[in-house]
Amino acid sequence: MERAEWLKQMRERAEKLYDQYAPLYWVSYGLGENETHREFLRKFLERVRPGGPLLSAGCGAGRYDGLLLEAGHPVVGIDQSAGMLQRAREHFPQAQFPQLRYEKMGMQEIPFRDEFDGVICVEALEHVCPEDYPSILKGFSQALRSEGWLYFNVDNTPSEDLMAAYQRAKDLGLPVVLGELVDRTDEAYEKVKGLEGIPPDEWGDAAVYHFYPTLEQVREWLAEAGLTIEAEGEGSGYYHFLARKEK
Repeated sequence: MERAEWLKQMRERAEKLYDQYAPLYWVSYGLGENETHREFLRKFLERVRPGGPLLSAGCGAGRYDGLLLEAGHPVVGIDQSAGMLQRAREHFPQAQFPQLRYEKMGMQEIPFRDEFDGVICVEALEHVCPEDYPSILKGFSQALRSEGWLYFNVDNTPSEDLMAAYQRAKDLGLPVVLGELVDRTDEAYEKVKGLEGIPPDEWGDAAVYHFYPTLEQVREWLAEAGLTIEAEGEGSGYYHFLARKEK
């Protein structure tokens, strides 16, 4: 299979599986206890313009959107999974939270220009392929107003694990590049598709495409997007970036 067609299939599978996982999302995960995520969200909220509109990209079921609302910001949440957005709307009903709206949209298709004082993308870019990663960061930058802020994180998977997964995927004949964690994706997908609720972690996470760029590559892409890193750090299994759009 050609790489472009394979990547399209991976994206379609991810959307289907997140739709499938969605009904029990809040029951299984809730808000979570990722303290480093919360620390960087606090730093982010300390810096954005008070009351300014925020974009929650790859928002899923709205896991972190309540923190943005509590800080007094109107929020637009986007995600490509209709099932996850349905959970988000149930958790934050429009009648009770008129300052929050959700739209079905992939991060690859962001149309916004100079509309937000801040963008967050938490635990979502790991499902983005390297071909799309730099244009998505550019899309975040274009969505931001001058001197707006971006907070996002990337999975902190050891490089030796990625190299081993890359070699296994190549042996399977998959059109992979280094950094993609897909050596068990086909097997796991067959095991979990059609299951009710969220499958065991052993298979559920493996069934979805993942890509983990090097930190040096992320820093380069941020610079190309006109975003200046103001803080970064490691914790809760992720590496975190807080960046500002240049004037």
